[in-house]
Amino acid sequence: MPDPRTARRCRTWLALAAVTLLNVISHADVQRDAHTRLYGDALNYYRMSEQTGAPVDNPFALRMLSPWLVHRAHLLTGISLDTLWLALTVAATFAAVVVFFEFLWNGLGLQLFTSALVAVALSCTFWYAPYVFSNAALVDPLNNLVYVVALWLAFRRRLVAFTVVLVIGAANKETALLLAPLYPILVWTQRRSWRDRQFLTALAATAVAIGLYAGYRVWAEHFVGGSYGFGAGQRNSGLLDNLRFALASGKNTTQFDVFATFHFFWLIFAYGLYRLWRDRGPHRELLTASLWLLGCCLAGRLVATDTGRVFVMAAPMVLAVVAVVLDRHRGDNTRMWLGLLIAGYVAVGLRWAPGPAGLIVDALAGIGFAALVQAGHLDGPGREFERPVSPG
Repeated sequence: MPDPRTARRCRTWLALAAVTLLNVISHADVQRDAHTRLYGDALNYYRMSEQTGAPVDNPFALRMLSPWLVHRAHLLTGISLDTLWLALTVAATFAAVVVFFEFLWNGLGLQLFTSALVAVALSCTFWYAPYVFSNAALVDPLNNLVYVVALWLAFRRRLVAFTVVLVIGAANKETALLLAPLYPILVWTQRRSWRDRQFLTALAATAVAIGLYAGYRVWAEHFVGGSYGFGAGQRNSGLLDNLRFALASGKNTTQFDVFATFHFFWLIFAYGLYRLWRDRGPHRELLTASLWLLGCCLAGRLVATDTGRVFVMAAPMVLAVVAVVLDRHRGDNTRMWLGLLIAGYVAVGLRWAPGPAGLIVDALAGIGFAALVQAGHLDGPGREFERPVSPG
């Protein structure tokens, strides 16, 4: 007789696959000449998949993993680069959503209903899936997968696997290394000792990861045949010039762009952080990881212009905290209202309600969430706010 839990997992994975397929149908360019309609960063990555080590602009030239995978697959199969880029994008995005679901269900011990709904919400977050499907030659999908896998490994205290994932991920996009200090921070918040063996080992692993990436950069620059300054912008302008360029963009729109990354989920997220701090203190794992990722995103915006693509890297923690808040519901009636909240998020995430209409949906959803909290429907009896995460 099949295990009921396995059957529920399979049904959920199939549902997530169906959502992903609908997003692909709705947003992906599947024509033979799709590469002629690529734009922005994707143009550089596509050129790198045509020629490994192509001397494109900084910082793209050293982000070799995704273009190399596509290039090798093309040589082995003869399948077009456009098809392979889309296949990599869809596979990495779907894998990230599935890992996120498993992190909620198994890692945080949340209910299947909540875990599945919030995983659907992640798969419909604009910058996480629809955008990359429409501009497929990007390294973002694999980077998103690296982030969610690395975060789960950090929560489970799998230091070796965590370090390996970050080192490999850094060859795809250097932002993977932003997670490296999080592991020793999480250990310290638990141990509260600068001399603790696990903390010192984690620090050493962080140094190893950074050292290996530095070695990779030296090799990659030699392979490409150019000099690419760390933190420099396109045309290898210096770090200070890159800062000026990034800060000059998005004037008067940055706050809205940040808000539009997760819409009214920011309200639920902020409430969740408050409850984490109030109920369990300021050093719980979800709270710590969330604040660290937000700090990294804010710092990343100083050297990047795509605000949404920067802040969506925090999606695993933002939506995990949202899931923890929503998981405290009680009763089938409340489930219906939670389903409507997720439907509202899907509507604004897929941009069915753009502009002022989207803001109206955000406002109504925010009021609805506040009403659920006020009525006590998100305070299930006997349910802890933050479920403990197993270290094993």
